[in-house]
Amino acid sequence: MTDTRIDLIRHGRVDGPAAMYGSTDVPLHADGWLQLQQAATSVELPDLLISSPKQRCLHFARQFAEQQQLPLQVLDDLREYDFGDWDGIPFSQLFGDPQDNPAGWQRLQRFSEQPALYPVPGGETIDQVYERVTRVFQQLQQQHQGKHIMVFCHGAVIRLILASLLPVDWRSGDWFSRLSIAYGSRSRIRIPQHPYAFAQVECIGSLPPDVVHMAHPEGNS
Repeated sequence: MTDTRIDLIRHGRVDGPAAMYGSTDVPLHADGWLQLQQAATSVELPDLLISSPKQRCLHFARQFAEQQQLPLQVLDDLREYDFGDWDGIPFSQLFGDPQDNPAGWQRLQRFSEQPALYPVPGGETIDQVYERVTRVFQQLQQQHQGKHIMVFCHGAVIRLILASLLPVDWRSGDWFSRLSIAYGSRSRIRIPQHPYAFAQVECIGSLPPDVVHMAHPEGNS
């Protein structure tokens, strides 16, 4: 039997100022479109495509599916972390200058370091995100056994899927801040087809050799 291969592709650079883009449906920047094009064509064509409903993933996925004549499935549970009252608001507008609003920036730092203890006001908790992300990942494994699928999604989604397979503390901010999942990067998971096999993480945050890679705030999710 054929192994199941799942390529998790993070969307490209978004067209907006530095902010925490979760539920906000921000579009791709032109460079972000190119980053996804490079990521999608750097490996063999999959059997099907899966996408988050957010346009920064879905618009490219739809075009690529049409070009390559591949089936496309959109799954709502692949959407990004909902950052509630902070979602989509530029950092400069949300908290202002650090010298003028140290308490606001301290709240952001506490969330970044310990998201389970200091959730974003009005947003999802990290436990809620982990639950839906791992649920949809289990569905993908069961529904597409023996296939190669390409999943266009988000930074937090990819980190939490990887965390479900590795011995790490996914409630710690370190897992988010120290693990690079760049725009247009690919993380591959392989599930061997035998009863006692464990899912294997083959690569994390891999970039094509000619990728348009530029610095970005990790908050641009």
